[in-house]
Amino acid sequence: MKTKLLAIVALFLAVALFSACKKEDSDTFKVKISGRWKVNKIEKKTYDANGTTVASSSTTPYTDTDYIDFKNNENDELEINLGSGNRVMGNYVVLMGQSFNISLSDKLLYCNADMLNETTFQFTATVDKSSPKVTETYYLKR
Repeated sequence: MKTKLLAIVALFLAVALFSACKKEDSDTFKVKISGRWKVNKIEKKTYDANGTTVASSSTTPYTDTDYIDFKNNENDELEINLGSGNRVMGNYVVLMGQSFNISLSDKLLYCNADMLNETTFQFTATVDKSSPKVTETYYLKR
């Protein structure tokens, strides 16, 4: 009887320990955007009070050394390297769905993913407190 009870308790503990191990869901938005992305192009648009585009510019080409790195760590760090010696550190936070915010030393960006797959990531960011409204669309590749 003691042997059966001991076996049941051991089995219960094994199941409890196994189910308590937290595995990161590889299908979450954060996991999908994590890692280094090569910057292909950044488009910037400025809007008037009526929402009409009043200025538009595109920054290309970028080189293989230009990237955005979404680090998958406890601090949700972000590293942006655009041009020689222009490396910026910041943080990002994933919200609901495919929305996220990027916090840099000089600005806060409210972002929405427009496209995301294994090799392509495109998102549009609205610059916080920009007047007139400014958006930046990032075109990234792996």
